[in-house]
Amino acid sequence: MTPRRTVRARARRTMLPLAVAAMSGCGGVGTLPKAITLHDFGPPAEASYAPAVPLRLLEVRAPSWLGSSGMQYRFADRSDQRRLTYTENRWVAAPSELIQTAMRRAFDLALPDGGGCLLRLELDEFSQVFDSPTASHGVIEARALLISPRADALLAETRMTVNAEAASADAAGGAVALRQASQRLIDDVAHWLATLDDGRGGSLGASPACR
Repeated sequence: MTPRRTVRARARRTMLPLAVAAMSGCGGVGTLPKAITLHDFGPPAEASYAPAVPLRLLEVRAPSWLGSSGMQYRFADRSDQRRLTYTENRWVAAPSELIQTAMRRAFDLALPDGGGCLLRLELDEFSQVFDSPTASHGVIEARALLISPRADALLAETRMTVNAEAASADAAGGAVALRQASQRLIDDVAHWLATLDDGRGGSLGASPACR
């Protein structure tokens, strides 16, 4: 083989891998990535509760399986233990952050004289549950804890479960249902705090303990 033919053969061998690499970088022909739809709890609302118990801080925690923005759903059938996630729909943040933001907007936490207890909400469940292929509801399970500002002593705790029916058996219906369930959860927390105030007939003198 002459030197000129050798150069041309080497050039062809070099161009072939480059062409293959260029084609593979373009992805499948005619395939476009699908857009992800993001969901939140809607426009922010004004504070609607003056807590019956003085609060300095409010926080929401969640286990690792609720630590992402994935919109989770499952089936009511107890034999089906799968926890599934919508592929084209996401929350704008993890459920704990969504609920925490909504609660901080709903409660007036201003304490000009300082003090105040810690209100902690620990999520156990936050998902859309399908009762049938055409019917579903949003469910939230949580534990609420009221913690003293001194020595982090636990003053009171309760478990809460709230549900809201979904208008449609899809991600959009689940998003609205869980938003409604979150508002009901906030209402229940506010009512629970009221039961802890001895000034309102409660059995626990939580107000003095939170000063």
